[in-house]
Amino acid sequence: MEIDCIHFYVVDATQTQDLLVTQMGLQNLGNRSNEHTIEYLVGNSHLLFSISSPLNGSSPVAEYLKLHPSGVKDVSFRVSDLAEIKRKIERLGIEIVAVSSELDRLPWLRIRGWGAIEHTIIQAPLEQLADPIDPHQRILGIDHIVLNVAVGELELATLWYRDLFDFQVQQTFDIQTQKSGLVSKALISSCGKIRFNINEPTSVNSQIQEFLDINRGAGIQHIALQTNSILETIERMQQQHLTFLPIPQTYYANLQNRARTEQNLILTNDEWQQLEQLQILMDWSISTPEEILLQIFTQPFFESPTFFFEVIERRNRAKGFGQGNFQALFEAIEQYNTAI
Repeated sequence: MEIDCIHFYVVDATQTQDLLVTQMGLQNLGNRSNEHTIEYLVGNSHLLFSISSPLNGSSPVAEYLKLHPSGVKDVSFRVSDLAEIKRKIERLGIEIVAVSSELDRLPWLRIRGWGAIEHTIIQAPLEQLADPIDPHQRILGIDHIVLNVAVGELELATLWYRDLFDFQVQQTFDIQTQKSGLVSKALISSCGKIRFNINEPTSVNSQIQEFLDINRGAGIQHIALQTNSILETIERMQQQHLTFLPIPQTYYANLQNRARTEQNLILTNDEWQQLEQLQILMDWSISTPEEILLQIFTQPFFESPTFFFEVIERRNRAKGFGQGNFQALFEAIEQYNTAI
C-alpha cells in the first residue's frame, strides 16, 4: 500500500500551484478544466498533489468551500488487491461514494473517510524499488499525514484505520502546556510506507479544537514532506519567501544544554548555527543519538489558520517522532494563533 495523490480543494488553485512551485520547488505537471472546475497537478517523481478550485457555483469544490476552508479533500492510496479492500469496506459498512468505469485505465473506488475527507483507493502495481535520488529534487516524498479529530474520536478513528487499512499504533503522545493540550497516536502501515497520525484535543482552548472549529469538523492538519538535506532545503525555501513558524530562542539554548549534558550528539558548530538561524527543530534518542530527527513547519498555507506543511529529515534513518519536537511544535502553534 502506498500514497498515490493528495487532492486539495482550495479557493484559488492557480495561486496555490504557484506557491508550491516557486516557494517549495515542486514542478507544475499540467492542468485540466471543465465547465465548473479547474485542476492543477503539482509534484515530482516522488509525490503528486492535485489542486482544484471552482470556476462557478456548480463546482463540487464550491459546495465543499461553503462548509470548509481550503484544505485536503482526498488522500488516495494505491493497493495491490482492490477486491480485498472492497470486502473490508462492505463488512465495515463504510460508504462508497464513487467507483471507476470501464473507461478508466485502472479500477478504483472512493469512500467516505473521517470527517469531510475521502479516500480514493486505486488498484495499481506497487513500486518494488525506490526511485533513485535526483539531486535536483529536494522533496523526496510524503513522510506522514496528520488528521485532527474531535474529543472522544481518537480511539474510534484509530480503530477505523486499523480495521480498514491495517494501520498499527507506533507511538502515543500526551502533550500538555500551561494553556491546553492534545493526545496523539502515530499510526504506521504494515508495509511501513505510510505514517498517519491522529490528534484529539484535551481542552476546549486547544489549538486542535481551534482547528476543528474553523475547519467545521475533522480534517487533515498537515502533511510532512521528506528531504535528505533539510538545511539546504529550508535555506532555499526561505530565499523564495516561504514563511515558517517562529521558534523561541530558549528552545535552542535548552537543546544545546541537553547535547552537552549527554556528550554524545555529533553536530558541527556550523550546523548548530544554521539550525537556530533557520528555526529548525531537532530531537534524538539517548540510546541512538546518531539518529536525528529534524523538522520545521510552515505558517498556515491557505486563507484560514488550519492546514500547514512540515519538512522533515530523518538523519541516519531516525524512526518515529520526538516528544520534544512535538511539544515545541504545539507551543509554537499556540503562540502563532495567539499573535494573529
